[in-house]
Amino acid sequence: MRREPSCINYGEIEISTNNVKVVTRPWSDLPAELLSLIADRLGIIELMSFRGVCKAWQAASSAASAKIEGASNPEPWFLFYGENSQCHLYNTSQRRYTMRIPELDGATCMASNQGWLLIFKEGSMFFYCPFSHAKIDLPKFPRSVLSEHASAFSSPPTSPECIVAVMHRDPEYGLELYVLYRGADTWTRRKLNSIQYNLSAFGFASYKNETFHFFDKINGLVTYSIKDKSCLRYTIVKKDNSTTRKSLPCVRMKSLFVKSDMKKKLGLGEDVSVSVCGTILQYGGIDNIIFSEDLEAAEESENCHRKGVWIQPRFFQVSSNQSWSL
Repeated sequence: MRREPSCINYGEIEISTNNVKVVTRPWSDLPAELLSLIADRLGIIELMSFRGVCKAWQAASSAASAKIEGASNPEPWFLFYGENSQCHLYNTSQRRYTMRIPELDGATCMASNQGWLLIFKEGSMFFYCPFSHAKIDLPKFPRSVLSEHASAFSSPPTSPECIVAVMHRDPEYGLELYVLYRGADTWTRRKLNSIQYNLSAFGFASYKNETFHFFDKINGLVTYSIKDKSCLRYTIVKKDNSTTRKSLPCVRMKSLFVKSDMKKKLGLGEDVSVSVCGTILQYGGIDNIIFSEDLEAAEESENCHRKGVWIQPRFFQVSSNQSWSL
């Protein structure tokens, strides 16, 4: 039997084999309804690749993207960065994804909440979502260098109610508090008495009930009320039956990076130091705070420093003209 040659003509594709003609459509021309069904079944990493194919596929995946954006309380992933722009992302099953994120090259993650990262880089500060590459620049921060700090934001940066607070420990001037309201073009600065508001090394910062909370890594806490612009210093003690003591509006989770043996899972040697930015999870309406951590390298053997951040996998779609201004 003589076999007929195959032929392919691109555009509308006609395939002829053994006298059987099949007309197909190119992948880029698939019906939007079918593309949407495919996108709905993808995980967040696969969805990122799917959206990158073409504008039609990006448009067809808008519903799937919105579903991930609105996901309630997903478990945190770990983003490992600090080596040029190459980053490694680990999901809850410890599967690793390698991504190139130029925005994190030479940057420091200051806060992580609801899938948004607050980033400080070369004197500039901005919000960033590594899953969608959404970015919102903030007004220039008053300092070009930050040493020890703790930061938090009250709500997503797309909210008109978003407020950012940064507490910084200056070696010469002591504690400083910087606050930025959504729509403002300058930061407000407040100097705090280092004796009155004494804190050890910062552990984390959060926001609840119109109040920013700045925790140290032991049992110190300084609060800043947005309502009356007042600061208070507390010492955290173990819960007892006292009715006069205030209760923390959160649960503190310390040393998660160490307890999860992440340094070993990342394949890091004893000569590598790591700084980890924590995040906030919600369980039953209660904030569960994963504290930030600083792991030193073995004595006199530090070869390099890496950074990491706990982040909830969320996909935020932000218009190209989105800005901090209202």
